[in-house]
Amino acid sequence: MTFALSYLLFFGLFRGYHWAYPKYFVSGESMFPTYKEEEVIQIISHGKPKRFDVVVLRPPENPKGRYLKRVIGLPGERINYRGGKLFVNEQLVNDPFGKETEDFNWGEFSIDPIPEGYYFILGDNRSVSQDSRHFGLITRRQILGIVQEGNSK
Repeated sequence: MTFALSYLLFFGLFRGYHWAYPKYFVSGESMFPTYKEEEVIQIISHGKPKRFDVVVLRPPENPKGRYLKRVIGLPGERINYRGGKLFVNEQLVNDPFGKETEDFNWGEFSIDPIPEGYYFILGDNRSVSQDSRHFGLITRRQILGIVQEGNSK
């Protein structure tokens, strides 16, 4: 009886962990060179994303799909890229992939800052990524979880 109970408890915890912190296969080139095709990543957090966190999300045009992108803009901010440099609320912020980014002016997107509960996301491979420049902001509810960089299995 004790063995069976221990087994059920272990199995329940194991299944619960993998349900709460699933693994995904990287598909596509939009996060190259950070993540490569067929690499396995795992969600490690369901908290509030910070700038430059990598997240797994449901894209607006394909709610059953999964995208892997980097959070660039947070609620209350205006995002601009000029000459390959990231400006957040007109303050220069170091973005390792900024030099690959075409100029982007938040003022052409919206007169208001990013609303509460919304995020501006980009892929690291900016020339091929379908991201907020194409489909707009994403909501917190679309984010399935945060990936810890360097945790590929």
